[in-house]
Amino acid sequence: MDKEKIEFFDTNFWMGEHNLSDKYSVNDIAALEAISAMKAKYNTTGAFINHFNSYFCSPEAGNDILAGFLQKIKTSAPSVSCYGVLFMEFDYFKGPGIFSEQLKKRYNQGFRAVRLLPKSHKYPFEATLAKHIYEVLNECRFPVIINLEELDITGDKYIEWMKILHVASSFPEMPLIIDGGNSKEIMFNCYIYLLIRNSSNIYFNTHNLFSLRQIENIAEFGGSGRLVFDSYFPFYETFLSVDRILEADLSEADKANISSANIKNIISNIKI
Repeated sequence: MDKEKIEFFDTNFWMGEHNLSDKYSVNDIAALEAISAMKAKYNTTGAFINHFNSYFCSPEAGNDILAGFLQKIKTSAPSVSCYGVLFMEFDYFKGPGIFSEQLKKRYNQGFRAVRLLPKSHKYPFEATLAKHIYEVLNECRFPVIINLEELDITGDKYIEWMKILHVASSFPEMPLIIDGGNSKEIMFNCYIYLLIRNSSNIYFNTHNLFSLRQIENIAEFGGSGRLVFDSYFPFYETFLSVDRILEADLSEADKANISSANIKNIISNIKI
């Protein structure tokens, strides 16, 4: 496929100070440079941005910092549509009215997805305990991202797959994007296939699907409409994730779906 014709939308870009390794810290200037370079080299026209401060320090402070960056990038890189990934603040758990108002506020600041951290930040993921959170997100068709490592309750790669399916089936208008994180386990393929087969709103990002024909098999099994591209910057070199799609044994239409069309469709369906 002609690299000039395919458009990418990165659903997993990270910036801010990484508290455990300076290697992964990305300040505002470096983030702007990386986003501009991704546009020039890979025709990346959009990105979901996560902030390390929201993960390591305070979700509220990190969300505020990212909101300011989103305003800055509108003038610095206007050709790239950058959106924030919202981390759950403590007040959001107080009730649906509070969460709904705060989600609307953050939407107006440029946030277009919520990232859940039930293991790291110690809050429930289950469809029952987090019901009021999911009901608001479902009504708004607001996408949710969750890392598989946040569902590995034992640290031994024991993922509570049925809880994922229960959440997705209970709130079918809420897109649920599964982020593979640092895990590259081909042993999860059957679970991925069956989650796709038994749901209408579960998606998987692509940066960790490097095993032989893994993306191709998933696309053939569930259709290319259930995969979304991500670079996992700064943990991965962007060309690795880009070339994995460009060189995939898939039709041009399938590549276009995965690279940007699926996530753009999810964003356009948000109702706030």
